[in-house]
This record gives sequence, structure tokens and C-alpha cells, in this order.
Amino acid sequence: MNRLTADMMSMTESITEMGELVAEMLEKSVAALVNSDTELANEVIGKYDKVAYLETLIEDETLRILILYQPMASDMRFTATALKMITYLERIGKYSRNIAKAAIYLRDRPTTYRMNEVYEMCDVAVEMVRGVITAFESRNIENLEKYHELDDKLDHYRVNVIEDNLKYMVDDPTSIEAYTYYISVAKYLERVGDNACKIAEKIIYMVSGKRMEIDRTPLGL
Repeated sequence: MNRLTADMMSMTESITEMGELVAEMLEKSVAALVNSDTELANEVIGKYDKVAYLETLIEDETLRILILYQPMASDMRFTATALKMITYLERIGKYSRNIAKAAIYLRDRPTTYRMNEVYEMCDVAVEMVRGVITAFESRNIENLEKYHELDDKLDHYRVNVIEDNLKYMVDDPTSIEAYTYYISVAKYLERVGDNACKIAEKIIYMVSGKRMEIDRTPLGL
């Protein structure tokens, strides 16, 4: 095994670690929201520092590889994908932190909203994040081309969450701010899906050399 291959394998491990970390944060942030668990929410918030650290670490390592080896063809696509991935993963970590903060805010502001579709959104979003990490690690892109279907599902859930909470606002004007937070959470989860789609696009290009647009969300939405 040459030095470049070894360094790329090490970077793959670091990106996999970062991806699993943000997927775990996402799961726990929504669990904290649903269960009004401020301790778990604070745990998620505390993990963001490691996400930021891994982003910097991987970025530095990627730039070192570019300068030291000047990779070509598929190796260049790998390093370019790595740089893009850590940006998207950091954003997902930030969305998870924001959901955890919402959980803390809503802890003492109970409402009648049951959050069933928020939980469903979380399951889909986590599936998408873990799916792209697996694809990056294995170089198997077979399941990525259907990501637009998962993204559409998140869009559908988001619209339902917004409509439901607007109705609750009409029925209970004193809790309008709390219901606004649920809408924000749905938007964060939908954006997780958008970022997972962008990662999927980069991985497809990395492996096949072909460019594909998966995230078809209209601009401005």
C-alpha cells in the first residue's frame, strides 16, 4: 500500500466518524425534543465542538494531500468530495444542535402538538445521513440515485408539520411562539435531507465520474 492510499483510508475513517457523530446527534436531538429531555439536549449541544474539530482536522488533512501528492483523476475526485462532505456534515451537526436548543426551550412550554411526523422526519433524515456515509466508505452508489424519493418524503412531512402547527396557533394563540419552534425543527430536518442529497451527488461523481442532480428543491423554498 502506498502512502497516498494509506492517507486516503485514514481520511475515510475520519469522515465516517464525523458522519456517525452527526447522525447520532440528530437522533438524540429529536429524542430530547419528543421526551422533553434537557439532559440529552445538552449532551447533543456539547458534541458540536467535536464536529467542528473534525471538520478542521479533515480539511487540514485534505489540503495536505493535495499539496503533497497532487492527486489526479479518481484520487482528485475523492479529495474534492471529502472537502464538500465535511461542510455538509458540519451543517447537519449545526441543525442537530439547533433542534436540541429548541428541546430545551420547549421543555417548560407544553403544547398539545404530538410531533408524530417530526419523529418520522427524523427517521428518514438519519437514514439518509447514514446511507451516504456507508456509500462513501464502501464506494457503492447503488442506493443513492433514489434519494430524491426520500427527499420528497421529507418535503411532504415538512408541509404537514407547518399546516398542523398553523392550525394549533389559531386554536391556542398564547402558544404561537412554541408552535413556531416545531415548524423550525421540521425545516431543520428537511435541510438535513437537502444536505444528504448534496453529499450523495458528490459521492456519485466521485465513484462514477458522472454528475447527477438529486436535490430538486425549487430555489427560495
